[in-house]
Amino acid sequence: MRKLMDTLVDRLEQGKKSVLVTIVQNAGSAPRTVGAAMLVGEEGYLAGTIGGGMLEYKATQQAVEDLRMEKSCMRAYRLTRDEVAGLGMVCGGNVDVLFKVILPEKGNLETAVQILECMQQYRKGWLVQSLSGEGFGFVNDADIAWGIAEEKFPLLKGTGSERAFVAENDEGEAFYICDLENTSRVYVFGGGHLAQELVPLLSHLGFRCIVTDDREEFSTKTLFPTAEEVHTRDFNCLEGQYDIHEQDYIVAVTRGHMGDLAVEKFALRTPAYYIGVVGSKKKIEAVNAKLREAGFTQEDLDRVVNPIGLPIQSETPAEIAVSIAAQLIEKRANYKK
Repeated sequence: MRKLMDTLVDRLEQGKKSVLVTIVQNAGSAPRTVGAAMLVGEEGYLAGTIGGGMLEYKATQQAVEDLRMEKSCMRAYRLTRDEVAGLGMVCGGNVDVLFKVILPEKGNLETAVQILECMQQYRKGWLVQSLSGEGFGFVNDADIAWGIAEEKFPLLKGTGSERAFVAENDEGEAFYICDLENTSRVYVFGGGHLAQELVPLLSHLGFRCIVTDDREEFSTKTLFPTAEEVHTRDFNCLEGQYDIHEQDYIVAVTRGHMGDLAVEKFALRTPAYYIGVVGSKKKIEAVNAKLREAGFTQEDLDRVVNPIGLPIQSETPAEIAVSIAAQLIEKRANYKK
């Protein structure tokens, strides 16, 4: 979404018009969920995706025509078996797609810049689009937007941590409102071979990574160029160093028992949504015994995912990184569902 918005800002600055194509509701086995979006120009597809395949191809063609007419509208794709076959798709389902023409006007440029800055700074914000008119806006107070939706409409299933819904104003105009950015962070403790495989993968998947190791040579921006922050700190002195929120993730991939023990003691005192620890069964048992001695209960220990990652028979650091990333994707998708 950030690349899409960056492209939109660039086009508006150049005086070019575009179409923002967004899935605002779906059902069945449609290829993408609510919030998926792409940007289309007169020359065709530009950025983003609504699932690929023939549906995206047909939507791109339609968007080019809408841009020529400078007309925004909503279209329903009811993908019955016959229609799916006609589109050349293997998955069915129903999707409502909003085609929003965005002209190179001062107000639209200002809105797009606000949205891009919100995403770049990982602040909470909402993209607001009228379902019947030309409205294209930005709301930076999530609580206000969320309150409107709770009163009038059921929550629509979003992708990952994104939340999306339809709301109506006092004049009866309906709006599609979508959470702009995942503001959760992944705190990776340990900067060894596994972390070096994991962090760029998580960054590519849209996770904000903060890396910490107690060795300077394993906690540099050179090793972790995609990380938001990199720190060199004693694992026994983590208290007060991080502002962990309930939507955040903690991943312990330190080089030994003592590092894991220190990180887990810290992690279990935070409201983190996910705590995962890498290690063998023997190592996990040894650390858990130390945690019980320190006063942590079984309920505390049950918060920890160990061994970390989905069970895909991974062995190499790269394979284990894939299993961890897959598990975090799953957790992100189910956050407060």
